[in-house]
Formats: sequence, structure tokens, C-alpha cells
Amino acid sequence: MTTRSTIITTFLCAGAALVAAALFGCRSAPVVIPDDLGPAETFQRAQDAADRGDYALAIRYYSVFRDKHPDLKDRTAWATYEIAFNYHKMGKDALALAQLEDLFKQYDTDSDTLPPAPRVLAQKLRDRLSAAALKPAP
Repeated sequence: MTTRSTIITTFLCAGAALVAAALFGCRSAPVVIPDDLGPAETFQRAQDAADRGDYALAIRYYSVFRDKHPDLKDRTAWATYEIAFNYHKMGKDALALAQLEDLFKQYDTDSDTLPPAPRVLAQKLRDRLSAAALKPAP
């Protein structure tokens, strides 16, 4: 091999290695949600994930919150709304609507103990999703 061929081959191999590192080396391991998180920390981590645009992780945290703290009904109402809203942000409106319906069921049984804001926001989101579904496709 000539010196020029060696340089080109080395350059191409190095470039391929950089591309591979960029594509595969930056992947992080799935986030493990610690079992010992308290309700406030779980909720905060969900909000932080949503703020970063990691909607799937936010949904996981909010879901863990609901599963571990069903007695905190006011916060589980918020968590359910946030799950729906994050699904909407991901473009998964059918899943968002399903979560909204779950939230409305919570209000059907516990409306006197739940804060009004999640229900109001949920209704606005449901109305927006319903209106979007009725628009004809371009």
C-alpha cells in the first residue's frame, strides 16, 4: 500500500469510528426509578423530565407516583392530567384521551375532594383534541 492509500484508509477508519461513537456511544442506560423516592421527589422528577422534553420518562415517573401514592388523591389527579398532557406532547392523542377519561372518572367519584384545576385543564385538552380530530385532512 502506498503512503497516500494508508493515510486515506486511516482517515476513513477514524471517521467510521467517530460516526459509530456518535450513534451508539451516547446512548444512556434506561433510567431506573428508585423505590425509595418519596412522593414529592417522584413528582418533581416527573416535572423535571417533562421540562427537559423527556415525555416518556415523565410519564413513567407520574405513573409510579399514582401507583405508589393512590391516597394522595389531589396529586394523583394532577399526575393523571400530566400523563395525558405528556402523551399529547408525544403525538399520542388516543392515549392522552384515555388518560383524560380516567381523570374524569376520578372526578365522578371524588369531585368534592379533588382540586378543580386538573379537571378544567383536562376538559380544555379534551376539547382541543376532539376539535382536531374533526378537522378534515388536507
